[in-house]
Amino acid sequence: MRPAPRLPIIAYHSIDEFGTSISVSPGDFRRQMHWFAQRGWRTLALSEAARLVLAGAGIPARSFVLTFDDGLPSLLTCAAPILAEHGFTATTFVVTRLVGRPPDWYRMPGPYRSTPLLDRAGLERLASMGWELHPHTHDHPVLPHLPLAVQADQIGRSRSLVQEWFGQSGTVLAYPFGQLNEDTTRAMKQCGMEAGLTLTFGTVLRADDPYNWPRVGSAWFKHSDLRQRLAVTGWLEKYIALRGLVKKGRERHFTTPTAETTRGLA
Repeated sequence: MRPAPRLPIIAYHSIDEFGTSISVSPGDFRRQMHWFAQRGWRTLALSEAARLVLAGAGIPARSFVLTFDDGLPSLLTCAAPILAEHGFTATTFVVTRLVGRPPDWYRMPGPYRSTPLLDRAGLERLASMGWELHPHTHDHPVLPHLPLAVQADQIGRSRSLVQEWFGQSGTVLAYPFGQLNEDTTRAMKQCGMEAGLTLTFGTVLRADDPYNWPRVGSAWFKHSDLRQRLAVTGWLEKYIALRGLVKKGRERHFTTPTAETTRGLA
């Protein structure tokens, strides 16, 4: 089988029945993973995927990466058991200051604000199941709203704690809210990060800027096997680009720094 020209990195947050903007129901998630397994897809560890892409090496055909932002508790109670049924692994991105504490950041949907994120023991259990842990900053601010030095501190501190607590490399960052600017890229390089993941819809090509890799948002194929197939093979992003369905609508929430978006760090 020929190497794949593009790599789908799929973005999830929580597997639950809340029906929020960051939810996928357990039933839908199980169906999606069954779809991959039935068609011979296999997961790549994020660090291995980054190594292959950055080296310009061939990506094994029908390979994909599963990522979960924030470290919400449903990863351990729901996502991990379903993935284990298929021999799949995943990555979660850790907000290091809030490990074991409720997520109180900007625009976090209400149902999650009173429930603590996974604590270190829970994250270690995921690691023991083959999951990778990578940084998601220390406080979950909107990085472009912060000076370069503060961005570098957020990234570097989060990476250092992931390394110290879990013994993992922590070389790939998921940007909070998918937001970055030129200073973010500078901060990433200063901290020795290999790649950064956004929430821009798309699959990764070898020529892509490693600090601006897109992901396939799971919301695009929540209820459709056809859209799932189109999403992971690159056809859905072409359709979206042609129709202009993905606009800068998300940006309106991040134009003006506030105490909420900077987490009081500016």
